Amino acid sequence: MIHDDSLGIPKVDVRSVGAGGGSIAFVDEGGLLQVGPRSAGARPGPACYGQGGTEPTVTDANVVLGIVDPDYFLGGKMQLKRELAEAAVDKIATRLGVTRQEAAYAIYTTSNHNMVAAIEEITVREGINPRDSFFVCGGGATAIHIAEMADILGLKRYMVPRFMAGLSAFGGLISDIRSEESAVLLTSDADFNVAGVNDALKRLKQAGDNFLAEAGVAPENRQFEFSFLGRYEYQSFEIEVPFEVKDGAVSESDLPTLVEAFHKMHERIYSIRADNDVVEFTAWKLRAIGKRSGQDIWQKNTLPDQNGPIDLKARRGIYQQESGRVETVPVYELAQLRAGAQLAGPCLVEAETFTAYLKDQHQGQIDRYGNLVVNIA
Repeated sequence: MIHDDSLGIPKVDVRSVGAGGGSIAFVDEGGLLQVGPRSAGARPGPACYGQGGTEPTVTDANVVLGIVDPDYFLGGKMQLKRELAEAAVDKIATRLGVTRQEAAYAIYTTSNHNMVAAIEEITVREGINPRDSFFVCGGGATAIHIAEMADILGLKRYMVPRFMAGLSAFGGLISDIRSEESAVLLTSDADFNVAGVNDALKRLKQAGDNFLAEAGVAPENRQFEFSFLGRYEYQSFEIEVPFEVKDGAVSESDLPTLVEAFHKMHERIYSIRADNDVVEFTAWKLRAIGKRSGQDIWQKNTLPDQNGPIDLKARRGIYQQESGRVETVPVYELAQLRAGAQLAGPCLVEAETFTAYLKDQHQGQIDRYGNLVVNIA
């Protein structure tokens, strides 16, 4: 919906929350801690940047907790000021009547719960169990927070990609070329218009093929995925259901398969199905996918196997909420780890563009591409 116009156009479901490193923490009028959506941005940025920011942010909290090393931010190219982070977090500590470390952890975990709520919005509340998913984090600060988020959601596996800080840009370079086309054709299982559906599918396939040809995608690198928008009779909304076609066409014998696919998808999303109701098909969609030339080159850049014990970079004190005190944990440098290297939390893994924090019972391993894959015991 834009203004008063309802537009039926392809879109990506994106949910945003104020949980970035610059998100500002404050105590509201009811005495409750809030994080975001107001942000310090890049300028002046968090207080620890030393560029004029004075409000406590998520980054300031991570500095106070000991997770972020002020001397190794951006690989040491930017020095953070711990004393400014402490002064900012002290504002929250005073308002809440807690210690500095407790206030920093409160900011940290509130930010985590904000992100968890956004994940639950597009999984649990839409009938999807997040425990069935493989959690992949992206963005420079996410690896600091992903461990606690995984525990809250009850996940057992997650990954910190080697190119995590630039994951979106990296994905843009290697992702497939895609285009979506749709055609409106209302029919139902009570009177299925086979000829009309096949005519729509043929036109969609031709449009998708033309798009990929113009993009320079070779025929052997083209792929087509079909779906339809369906609903029960008298419903005011549709759901999208993928289906497969043989030779680009459907027949009367395919109708039971299409109807059952709709019932299953409706049950997955809404936990109910109405097998005796009429199923209406309102629109037909095609996703044309072209494999980008050279998109697999990065896979040739693999790491040698880890031989012998891994090198310890340092040890650093991190505030642990469970014990209520600062505890020393090992710190490793990602660039020094090889394929197969094993890491046991609690520990920190530092790279030039991010810091990963593994909690207790989180067991990490470096894969052959340099990604950190974590299993939770």
